[in-house]
Amino acid sequence: MDFFTIALTIVAGVMIGLLFVNRSNADYSKIRKLKKEDFISNMRKGQLIDVRKKDLFEQDKIKGARLFRRAQLNAKSTKLRKDQSVYIYCTNGKKSYRGAKKLIKEGFNNVFVLEGGFEEYKK
Repeated sequence: MDFFTIALTIVAGVMIGLLFVNRSNADYSKIRKLKKEDFISNMRKGQLIDVRKKDLFEQDKIKGARLFRRAQLNAKSTKLRKDQSVYIYCTNGKKSYRGAKKLIKEGFNNVFVLEGGFEEYKK
């Protein structure tokens, strides 16, 4: 093997290792799933985020919610404040939980997910 191949292999290994280390630093226990009643009684204390598709958001939403794609969920592109709680919902709770994980990785501490999503909210 030549020097270039060995160096490339080492760099690739280090990069993959850093990805795994970076992933394990997130404390997902900070994400709290809230039942409908608790979510409704607390959502005005923070930032309310809807991560459903735009057409669903335009049809019906929780008053005061802002629409974001899950890929946009970070402090820079969304102007979300890390010092305030984030209340997040989607259609059924799965996409919003993945979004909450991304927020935790971004350094947010108080992230609340509507259990059952907007479907549960409308019941």
